Amino acid sequence: MGFNAETLEQAVQGEPDWLLDRRRTALSSFERLPLPSRTDEEWRRTNLAGLDLPAYARFEQRNGHVPERSALPSGVIFEPLAIAAQRHASLIEPLLFSLVRADRDRFSALHAAFFTGGNFVYVPDGVTIDEPILGQHFSHEGGTSVLPHTLIVAGKGARFNYLDEYIAEGDETEGYRSGSAEIFVGEGAEVGYVAVQKWGRNAWHLADQRARLEKDSTLKLFNVTLGARFSKTRVEASLVGPGATAELKGIYFASGEQFFDFHTLQDHQVGNTTSDLLFKGALQDVARTVYAGLIRIEKGAARSDAYQANRNLVLSDKAKATSIPMLEIDNNDVRCTHGATVGPVDPNHLFYLRSRGIPERTAKRMIVQGFFGQVLDRIPFQQARELIEAELEARLG
Repeated sequence: MGFNAETLEQAVQGEPDWLLDRRRTALSSFERLPLPSRTDEEWRRTNLAGLDLPAYARFEQRNGHVPERSALPSGVIFEPLAIAAQRHASLIEPLLFSLVRADRDRFSALHAAFFTGGNFVYVPDGVTIDEPILGQHFSHEGGTSVLPHTLIVAGKGARFNYLDEYIAEGDETEGYRSGSAEIFVGEGAEVGYVAVQKWGRNAWHLADQRARLEKDSTLKLFNVTLGARFSKTRVEASLVGPGATAELKGIYFASGEQFFDFHTLQDHQVGNTTSDLLFKGALQDVARTVYAGLIRIEKGAARSDAYQANRNLVLSDKAKATSIPMLEIDNNDVRCTHGATVGPVDPNHLFYLRSRGIPERTAKRMIVQGFFGQVLDRIPFQQARELIEAELEARLG
């Protein structure tokens, strides 16, 4: 049947009119926009051959862990997005798909038109939540689409952590997957956001994570990519208030024939803002990864401080990592640093461990674990850190 008006009407019954209108507008963009071409810079190294979108026009809608209301402070909202859109339209309508724009490309339009599942998180001004909020999104069947969307709104001075976990019940599940998020960090707020993607190894995954940071706010965003045969993720932070700080970290481990593609943006729109990005990946077998990151310092953003680094550890002769750090600076009163490395395991490190009687396979695993340690140590809450460490250990054998 494919993704069309009939499919849309069947998938989203019972939604408020404003949301249905927004979906229809996104569907119009989807029908109008072509698939990205490899002549487009962002897609030049991305091969979409084999992606059959019409084959996945059947939807799963699953949401997992939602804590008891008593576990959350008064005024906090944590609900499935479809329910929250009816109950809290005044909060959601002005923000939903204002950062992850439907008209960006065909895949963004598809997500905005057909998103199913996902959560809405709202933490009012001055509220602190000590325990992390957990959102889980499940894939159970092959040949389907699972397109959850997370909308997070942090009020002035709010403080909390949130975990999005994308889970496939079977490792061989194929289909079309997404896992997009929009994060609004209010003045003086502190938000930790962790996304762990572990879809099945035959899945196609395309997602956007975009954040907007107001004055004196702090965002710690961690992206972990482990699953899918093909995964393309865009991580972007717009610093729109002085004193805003964005810490963007990523971990990815690719094996077999997996292909991972990352595009990041640190957009300093005003001055006295700080961003710190570090993406680290390891790849083995015949896996391929692409990282392209841009620091943009806009004309009025004096005294911005931005750092960007991408480090890749290549564990086999046939694996390949491509890294493209970029700067776009329209102000001369700034501090910007960027860099990238791609290389194999240091033979001296391996020799040292082997000389202590450690088998080569175990020694390599220890080196990879140490390689990721710099990022793992910065994850803002223990539950996510332990989850990611366990997942990495399982994949490293």
